[in-house]
Amino acid sequence: MLSEERRREIGQFLRTRRARLQPEDVGILRGLRRRTPGLRREEVASLAQVSIEWYTWLEQARDVRASPATLRNIADALRLEPSERAHLLRLAGHPPEAENGGNGEPRAVGANLQRLIDQLDCCPSWVLGSRWDYLAWNAAAEIITGDIGRLSGIERNGLYQMYLNPKMREMLVDWEHHARGIVGLLRARYAASVDDPWFRELIDLLIERSPPFAAWWDNHEIKGYQDGEKHYDHAEAGRLSFEYTALNVADERFRELTLITYVPMDGTGTREKVRRLLGR
Repeated sequence: MLSEERRREIGQFLRTRRARLQPEDVGILRGLRRRTPGLRREEVASLAQVSIEWYTWLEQARDVRASPATLRNIADALRLEPSERAHLLRLAGHPPEAENGGNGEPRAVGANLQRLIDQLDCCPSWVLGSRWDYLAWNAAAEIITGDIGRLSGIERNGLYQMYLNPKMREMLVDWEHHARGIVGLLRARYAASVDDPWFRELIDLLIERSPPFAAWWDNHEIKGYQDGEKHYDHAEAGRLSFEYTALNVADERFRELTLITYVPMDGTGTREKVRRLLGR
């Protein structure tokens, strides 16, 4: 059940979006006796393939419940921008659309963000979507995770690599401590995506193939994010030590975007080792 305030917000938002469109914008003849500014309700209902009565109730803040698919049809009818589509879905209590846009592959981040992480030079950096898909990374990141560009589908995912890639388990010092902590973070994030098949696909795969993940997942432990340290035993360079941090990134095309950056720890020789591995 949506609160009255939410229903009012939905109704007001839809009315303002409807008023800004002209019939010609959606391929409707204006006619000679039109007095309504923008589109009529029945025109939006027809474009969205819903009944005029139901759509009228939605704008009037009546107690009706709209599915994500129906709201997407309304968003298409009203020519909503990506940020407006996400806003409408959130108002109705639904998560925004997935980063993969329904085609099974994550979208690319903006060029400015890619240039930013490329400038981080000796700091391995990744941009992750809401279910930890790798959306962008720099050259230093591949010292830790290998050639990400050769991965496809669900394999191009930080959680998949953490729990199902034996090489990661061998490299990361105190793997169990870090892997268990990530499950607590994932549990907290999952609360907003319980009904999302795209998110659930990954969870089911990890439960099936990773016994440690399955056991920790069943514990229902919740953990908040904290900065920390990670150490890796690299086959060629030896011990690499980093301080890591995570930053939220604003981008209207994604429900959630996180920048993970590893900074070489002073006094460990890690920065020099990374430079050698990068040929710099």
